[in-house]
Amino acid sequence: MNTCNLGRLISVQLDDKDDILAKRNSLCGKINNVLCYFRSCDPLVKLKLLRHYCCDFHGSVIWNSSHNSIEDICVAWRKGLRRILSLPYNTHSRLISPVCDFFPVREELICRCASFIMKCLNSCNSVVHSISFNGIYGMRMPSPIGANVQFCCNYYGVSPNDIPRVNRRLAWTVLWNSVIAPDLDKINLIKELLCAKFYKFQISVFSKSDVDFMIWFLCTS
Repeated sequence: MNTCNLGRLISVQLDDKDDILAKRNSLCGKINNVLCYFRSCDPLVKLKLLRHYCCDFHGSVIWNSSHNSIEDICVAWRKGLRRILSLPYNTHSRLISPVCDFFPVREELICRCASFIMKCLNSCNSVVHSISFNGIYGMRMPSPIGANVQFCCNYYGVSPNDIPRVNRRLAWTVLWNSVIAPDLDKINLIKELLCAKFYKFQISVFSKSDVDFMIWFLCTS
C-alpha cells in the first residue's frame, strides 16, 4: 500500500521503487507527447522541449541513489533522445547524451541529490542541520542521507568529507575525460551527419542512404 505525499509515493517498506517507476511512466508519457504534438518541429526544438518540460523528476533528491530502478529512468530518457534524432535502436548508450549536448540523467540526479544534501547541511534551521549532520557523519550508511552521500562520493571517487565537491563542474570534468574526449571525433562527426540529414545540407558525394549508413555505423561500432 502506498501513500502519496506532495506528489511522492511512499511505500510501507520505505522502498522508492514505486515512486521511481511512477516518474519513469510520467517521463515516457511526456516524451510521447513531445514526439506526437511536435512531430513536424525541428529536432533541436524537440530537444529543448524535452530539456525544459520532461526532466523535473520531482522528489528525486530523496530517492535512494543506488536504487536499481533509477536505471529504468535513464533507459527511458536515452530512448527518448534516440527517437527524437532517429538514431539506430542499438546506438551505444554512452554516445546519446553527448551527441545531444545533454547531461546524462544519472549524473543529473546525483548532482541534484548532492546539492540538496549541501542545502540541508547549510540550513539555518537547526533541526534540519543537526539531523542531516548526524545522518551523514554519525549514522552514515544506515541513514538514507548518509547512504546517498556515500553513493554520490563513490561515484566520483571522492571522500564523503568532500561532498561539496560533487557538483556539475566535477560531473562535467569526469564525463569529458571518461566519455566525451575518447570519442570526441566520433561524436562531432555524428552531429555533422545529423545536421546534413535533418537540415538538408548539400554533401554532393553522399546520398541520403549513405548518410544514414554512416550514422548507423558510427553509433553502433
